[in-house]
Amino acid sequence: MGWFTRVKEGITTATEEKKETPEGLWYKCPSCKEVMTSEDHENSFWVCANCGYHEKIGSAEYFALLFDDHKHTEIGEDLIAGDPLHFQDTKKYTDRLTDSRAKTGLNDAIRAA
Repeated sequence: MGWFTRVKEGITTATEEKKETPEGLWYKCPSCKEVMTSEDHENSFWVCANCGYHEKIGSAEYFALLFDDHKHTEIGEDLIAGDPLHFQDTKKYTDRLTDSRAKTGLNDAIRAA
């Protein structure tokens, strides 16, 4: 047995001086666990500089890669998918469309510019 025995479990030190880091400031690679700033990760086009892991990106990030200074015109951004067959599974198709619009903030699964 060691010469020191802990009376209380856990750390009981006050954390008044603890500094909070803003959300989204750091990026941790899921492959190699390397930590880098989010800005550096974005500047390397969402590829880990340490192991070469390619992060999944959305259509907005992909458009930013393709077009300089966001100079593009989106085609058919006001188009919304319909349900002409009135399809229903365990959930109505129109409800699935509404849920996916709320989740992604996009009207459709495909974007064109």
